[in-house]
Amino acid sequence: MKKEVITNNLYLIIGEDSLLVNFYLTDILNKLDCKEDEKICYDMDVDSFEMVLDEASMINMFSSRKIIVVSSFNVGNLKEGEVDYLKRYLDNENKSVYLILLAKKVDARVKEYKIFKEKFLIIDTGKVAISDDLVNYVREYVKKVNYKMDDGNIEYFLSKTGNDVGNINMELEKLFNYSDNMIITREDIDKLVMDSVDNIIYEFTNAFFDNDVEKITGMYEGFKVNNMGDDYLISALSNSLHQALIIKILYNEGSSNYKIASFIGKKEFYVKKMLERLNKYTIRDIEEMINKLGDIDREYKTGKNNSLALSLFLLGKR
Repeated sequence: MKKEVITNNLYLIIGEDSLLVNFYLTDILNKLDCKEDEKICYDMDVDSFEMVLDEASMINMFSSRKIIVVSSFNVGNLKEGEVDYLKRYLDNENKSVYLILLAKKVDARVKEYKIFKEKFLIIDTGKVAISDDLVNYVREYVKKVNYKMDDGNIEYFLSKTGNDVGNINMELEKLFNYSDNMIITREDIDKLVMDSVDNIIYEFTNAFFDNDVEKITGMYEGFKVNNMGDDYLISALSNSLHQALIIKILYNEGSSNYKIASFIGKKEFYVKKMLERLNKYTIRDIEEMINKLGDIDREYKTGKNNSLALSLFLLGKR
């Protein structure tokens, strides 16, 4: 999250990764310069939302403001009376109160979610990509342990780890333990940090659409050396092809990159790059790729280990 002045009083942070949720929560609290006597915590596993709203409605006797943090929040579990109470509170919102709700998951189909979508700043940690958010996260983590890594190397590091915070932390610890000095270089990252499987498949898919025979061959041989089975590769590539088909269809129907990205749960930059690669392919071309790969998959599942057929497919020979 970019360092900026807090202008919102209402937040809903969504995510199952406690490390990333805590990063966003801490970032908000730091921006508010939160004091201990201002912070009040509730847990929806033991407290009611009515208690939270009562707290938000009352004046803080010990400070000029309140910062209420609510864990284990679930929109779908709100009672009718609590929803009505929330609406009344929002109509006469106490501007000296900051309300921060932490939810593991949210079902956007629940009708009450509309209230939160309209009134709260929603931070869905599951949709975080390699952005300022994660760059800031790594920057703060590195600074905290008195190491140094410039922003260019942080972005390069994240391009290898993906956006799984657990994996990011694990790889950072590896760098801290094995780097020769307190400055982490690109050479350190190349030597110690493994590419995430998702990034490897993404890179392989790009090579496939670009018809980069040399890269396809080299990566496929690497998969064999690292014991990545053909069944896994077929499944991963099939998923990528189906996603490419959706992107192409929506684009041909006139959807914007933003709408396509929202629909498939990716960033606009990803859609933009994918469309550039798909420019030379028709919808029919992609459908034929999916059908051919499906045939190979069926052969594999019936006990016919047809690595040659997969190799020919990857090289555009089948």
